[in-house]
Amino acid sequence: LVSEKLLLSLNRDGDIYAALRDCHRALRLDPNHTKAHFRQARCLYELHWFQEALSCLNHFKLKFPEQAEGSAAKTLERDIRAAAFAETCENSEEEANAQSEPLPNRRRRRPSIVSDQEKDFRAGALDYDQRFCGHCNTTTEIKEANFFGNNGQYIVAGSDDGSFFMWDKETTNLVRVLKGDDSIVNCLQPHPSMCLLATSGIDPVIRLWSPCPRSGDIQDRTIDEVEAAARANQRRMNADPLEVMLMNMGYRSRFTMGEGSDEDDTETPIQCRTS
Repeated sequence: LVSEKLLLSLNRDGDIYAALRDCHRALRLDPNHTKAHFRQARCLYELHWFQEALSCLNHFKLKFPEQAEGSAAKTLERDIRAAAFAETCENSEEEANAQSEPLPNRRRRRPSIVSDQEKDFRAGALDYDQRFCGHCNTTTEIKEANFFGNNGQYIVAGSDDGSFFMWDKETTNLVRVLKGDDSIVNCLQPHPSMCLLATSGIDPVIRLWSPCPRSGDIQDRTIDEVEAAARANQRRMNADPLEVMLMNMGYRSRFTMGEGSDEDDTETPIQCRTS
């Protein structure tokens, strides 16, 4: 469960749900995996699915009674019950406030009964197969993603930071980040038969990318710190809307890392879109 443990520690958008999927995958391979059962309950708690988390934790305690008396299990159960109680109190207060309002002003309550149509939709719903992280899309509507390589072994996509990202299709690992635009990269199209990639964005220019000889020259459009670029985009996606608006107006901005960040990377300048 190295992947699942790492996802919980990274705390990026969607990582907790991805960790929950890894727990399910691990339990299909080994139904008696202790950590998978426990971390499944923790993921459900982090997703605010408190009743499901409590049910999962109770199953864990019945299946592994020797682990049920441990401090980790007791702490998680206490946190789940406290969060569930707080949610119940909040819902009760909202309901009481709604009942105290005049009838025409009362908000419509969402029906608790799931319709047959909704059941059909849920039964036919599909989950994603793979997830590629690192780029950012909060400013423009179009962010093309395409296969790249002679066998389509890479995935490429643009980003709000003016770079385009390249991932390995099988492992989803980030393999290369290149500066494609001074503002935003929106469109990427590979050549159908040659190793050639066209990118475009806000700049009034279309750039063509192809392999270059190993001459030793410094490639000034290569982003060496790919993980730092991915972290910066994560902060960009969770920035205050006013901050994003100022960026789009041309002001330079600095994003502050949250908890768990490297001390030497507390503040990282983000290249803003030029006005």
